Amino acid sequence: MPEAIPATERLPAPPRASARLQRVCVVTVVLVVVHFVAVGGTAVVRRAPDFEYFYKAGYSLARTGVLDPGIDRLPDGTIEPRGTIDWYLPFVHRLMTPLGLLPIKLAGWLWLLANVAMFFGTLWLLGRYVAGLPPDDWLVTAVVPVLATILFWHWEFRLNQVDNLTLLLMAAAFVLWRRGRHGLAGFWLGFAVLLKLTPALLLVWFGLKRQRRVVAAGLATVLLAGPASDALVFGPRGAQEVYSAWFERAVTRSSSRGLIVNQIEMDWRNQGVGAVLCRWLHPTSYSLRFDNDPRIKIDREPAFVNVAELSLPSVARAVEVLMIAGLAGLVWVCRKPAVHLTAWQLRLEWALVLLAMLWFMPVLRRYHFIWMTPALTLLVSTAYYRWRSWHWRFASVGSMVLLVLGQAALLSRLADTDVVEGVGVFQFTLVAMMVAVVWLLRRLDRDPSELAPDAFERIRHPPAPLPPSPGQGRGNLLAEHV
Repeated sequence: MPEAIPATERLPAPPRASARLQRVCVVTVVLVVVHFVAVGGTAVVRRAPDFEYFYKAGYSLARTGVLDPGIDRLPDGTIEPRGTIDWYLPFVHRLMTPLGLLPIKLAGWLWLLANVAMFFGTLWLLGRYVAGLPPDDWLVTAVVPVLATILFWHWEFRLNQVDNLTLLLMAAAFVLWRRGRHGLAGFWLGFAVLLKLTPALLLVWFGLKRQRRVVAAGLATVLLAGPASDALVFGPRGAQEVYSAWFERAVTRSSSRGLIVNQIEMDWRNQGVGAVLCRWLHPTSYSLRFDNDPRIKIDREPAFVNVAELSLPSVARAVEVLMIAGLAGLVWVCRKPAVHLTAWQLRLEWALVLLAMLWFMPVLRRYHFIWMTPALTLLVSTAYYRWRSWHWRFASVGSMVLLVLGQAALLSRLADTDVVEGVGVFQFTLVAMMVAVVWLLRRLDRDPSELAPDAFERIRHPPAPLPPSPGQGRGNLLAEHV
């Protein structure tokens, strides 16, 4: 399907970074990765969560044929409950079975090294195919976004989580789609959905872009690699029981409403909209109740930040209304099909959807915020091209400064308080970044030529001229195959 790109001319290609700047950026990224390996490796040696949960999920399924029950037998024979990955689809348990066949420390090191490779893979995709800056400078492009999210990446590697893999799959799906590989894009996106579920919002976005082949391939992947494969592993009846139990735990009880009404996952670590609003609108302590692992014991006095005392059902209804309004707003912003949008609009919309995924998550931890990296990459790029426009400079730099200040505010923990995250600092920085991206999209909607196609837009077929049509912006139109 051709994509109409309204523009008078392409943006001038920026020069490659100087050799000195390249060396500085390479050294910076290498030092950051060394730090990630150090913190991740320490967690592997200590057999610390969260990788412990993923490993034992694979161990249980590979060696006993059942999902992890979430209990350990200690050397003295006693039984100790612990955390599990029961919120994840059975696919994740099956994904971890090869690691479950290995000793836990060996499996942990292999997973950590794979995460390093996936980290570089994501930076490579974003720098070469999404940022709109010189492709060979992809490590230079990555420095600011990575440093601006350094706390979140630290915790992704500290816990050896799966958000890194999910981000890689989502980035690969977008790049493959832009290069005309619709089926393969949907294939990888389907696996991202099976990993974290919230990437299903990208399937909605591709539907709004009228990309039926991507959506069809994504849904087919989810169906075949998910329920159909689970039916083979557990049997039809066993799979039905597994999914019924998962739906009760992960969807019904762990929805925003379920968490609020049952007062689960209300501690300071949860930056989700529901948890933050509940702490603001109801006397909910942010210093207690580490529900995801009963082994974690907290010896603190209750602490509150609420400015109102609404009932829990009232807070839940307010959150539901806010979520519905947010989804309607996102659909409205992203309503236009791809054929009517420029490359920059498609990039920014895709990054906005990744931010929206965070906003809709009932349980939102620090490590989830690595999904901000694509939006930050694009904000850096657009600021580079439009630095003389205060609108673009304010939106890009302002949202990044707020994000960095939010992370710096955690120095308050030196005073043995988690009040900064208790009030929801990262939820507010997330909203600020979404507002910035929507603002820039609205400017491009009014005048797409503010960001004409860059010189590095890589597609399968070169643009071919189309006759101008009303309402498509100023100047000539270029057609581009998606």
